[in-house]
Amino acid sequence: MVAITVSVPGKPTVNLDFTGKPPAQVTIKDVKIAIQAKFPKLLPNRQRITLPSVNGAGKPIPLTEESRSLESYDVKDGSKLKLKDLGKQVGYRTLYLWEYVGPIFLNPLFLHLSTYLWGDYKFSPLQLTIRNLIVIHFIKRFLESAFVHRFSRATVPLSYVVRNCIYYWGVCGLLIGLTLYRPAYSATALKGSLLDNSVWITIWTVVELTAELLNLNTHLHLRSLRQPPGQPRKYPTGLGYGLAVCANYWFELIGIVAMVIMTGGDLGTIVYLLIGGYFMKIWADQKYARYKKEFNAKEFPGKRYKLFPPFY
Repeated sequence: MVAITVSVPGKPTVNLDFTGKPPAQVTIKDVKIAIQAKFPKLLPNRQRITLPSVNGAGKPIPLTEESRSLESYDVKDGSKLKLKDLGKQVGYRTLYLWEYVGPIFLNPLFLHLSTYLWGDYKFSPLQLTIRNLIVIHFIKRFLESAFVHRFSRATVPLSYVVRNCIYYWGVCGLLIGLTLYRPAYSATALKGSLLDNSVWITIWTVVELTAELLNLNTHLHLRSLRQPPGQPRKYPTGLGYGLAVCANYWFELIGIVAMVIMTGGDLGTIVYLLIGGYFMKIWADQKYARYKKEFNAKEFPGKRYKLFPPFY
């Protein structure tokens, strides 16, 4: 049998006995269910269980994969685990749908209401094109989240919904609504300029929409690589992944860069690029490091760029 103790902040220490089962036959899911039996409010998706390092010399080991056994994490009879309550949770898919739905409705709304804020003016082809591209971009993201993406984690803290919505609704809705949908970008103000040139707008529209399609293709490819829990992970080999480890982020950034250039450097689109690029760099670094550990580093990542060939 295996017996372990779990310390929970603000609650008494929990002793868990799995009679008749060695560590190899007890999964992390079994532990979470046993903890919930002691504290009904601690649903499994609220629990973050870690194994403290020996003598506190290193980082604690998070026991994240519910299908793995205690033995696979080197948890033995008598081990002491720590538990953190992650708070109320919401589904990953729900999070994505909420954060993407805002810009879909806010951009047409802010463009329409801009005449009440700034006074009457004629919308320019540039303003109408950017509005359409942003709406298309986020409808694509919404549909991908609903039907394409598969998530390694089922839930995230409820607070993430507020945080992410502030970013997407605030930057891609409110900020762009204030910086781009105003008389400075009106048909009258841009008349005869490069930003009013139909060829200029068409070229960058084609670039942006092509990037959207390439990004969609990478997401479909990544979905095809999903393995059942416990099975070895596969690395991506589809279009773009021969050059960049995170080709999905690469194409995403190309689409945003196209909108920045098309608008002549509108502040709202620049802020969207900078914040999005910052986080995509962090995620790309993390994925690159993980791939190097999981696969033959000479084969993958090999000599591929992390994020944005030929710069990074």
